[in-house]
Amino acid sequence: MTRLRRRAFLCSAGGALASLSGCASTGVGTRRNADTTLYVGSYHWGFVVLDESGTERERAAFDPGTVVDVVAFNTSAETALERLPSSVRGSIPDHESLEERNERRLPSPPDGDFHEALEAANEQYPDHSLAVMPSGRNMGGGMGGMMLHPVPLPADATSPTTARLVATQRGDYTLSCLTYCGYGHPYMERDGALVVR
Repeated sequence: MTRLRRRAFLCSAGGALASLSGCASTGVGTRRNADTTLYVGSYHWGFVVLDESGTERERAAFDPGTVVDVVAFNTSAETALERLPSSVRGSIPDHESLEERNERRLPSPPDGDFHEALEAANEQYPDHSLAVMPSGRNMGGGMGGMMLHPVPLPADATSPTTARLVATQRGDYTLSCLTYCGYGHPYMERDGALVVR
């Protein structure tokens, strides 16, 4: 019997749990084709959201009933990136640009050296995850709508992960990383990145 590495096992188990819960799909046995595809890349410490043409989006809005395939990936997973459409792959900002985004939106680390904190996180905590949940202003209506249980996004992934969501409840939805990834982890979310009109 081959020994599974802990991370590989946990990633497989997480994907299986999400699929069993009905929140994610590999496309096998689905009744309806997706209306649109959204590409979501995780990086230290944020998300980049791209449409099918490779255009980056601050917010992606959908009408109720829209079926959305979310293709999620870790921007450090080079083998997984190779499997993305060239229009998407060529639109992913480079490491330096993503680092500049962080410097603009995150508070400085206690020691003041943002670059060192980022390098330490890349080395010690290379993995991320993607969860979709109602934004704070939606929480009063209960947990529902466009939800995605955490999908593991390891840095050594060989392919992106595809999850299917259906826009069922109006409101704003937040992208979150639930895998600890260093200093900036508490800031790794995009509030209102998905909107059901």
